[in-house]
Amino acid sequence: MNLAIFTIIPILLVFLAIYFKKRQNSKNTVGGEISLPKSLWLSYTIGTWFFLPISFLIWPVDSGMKYVYMFHLVSFWIRGVLELVMIYKWFNWSPRYGIAHDIFHFLGLIILFKMFWPIEISRPTLMSMVFMYSLIISVGFEIIFACWFLKIRGEQKHKIYFASNEPEWKYVNLLTYIAVIICYGLHIVNAWFVLDLAL
Repeated sequence: MNLAIFTIIPILLVFLAIYFKKRQNSKNTVGGEISLPKSLWLSYTIGTWFFLPISFLIWPVDSGMKYVYMFHLVSFWIRGVLELVMIYKWFNWSPRYGIAHDIFHFLGLIILFKMFWPIEISRPTLMSMVFMYSLIISVGFEIIFACWFLKIRGEQKHKIYFASNEPEWKYVNLLTYIAVIICYGLHIVNAWFVLDLAL
């Protein structure tokens, strides 16, 4: 991967979100309909939690930060595979599992980030730190979303995994817009770092 990927990531994630929303809402698919903010959030989390951290294992960032990213990737790839199987094959995924993992992961990131705080901060390391803040903030938002989702959805609608445009999801969608602005904004900050390096 190249640093330049950060200049196109926000745009790419928005396009993927629009595509997924259209696809999810066009037929009676598992998970139910999805609102635009939730589709933007889903696109952000998949790209940011599962793929972009790999770049910081390749680039010349502080070696301690690499350990934090390795923890993050192992933790989320294990969860991601299990969640997909439970949602689309076994149909027994509960937000409670996600909440438990998110709390564990949130605390793990904070502790490891503090333990491996860089001594010397190069530009790539600074980018990795901004990205790490985006991970911590986004997982924190996800804990709130999952708790709120479980409260609204309840235990009965076990095949509903997304917030829709229905009135009951109004405030969840509003908070999601706020989370999207903050987290996409941090991607834009890193995109600016890349452009600054190129000039």
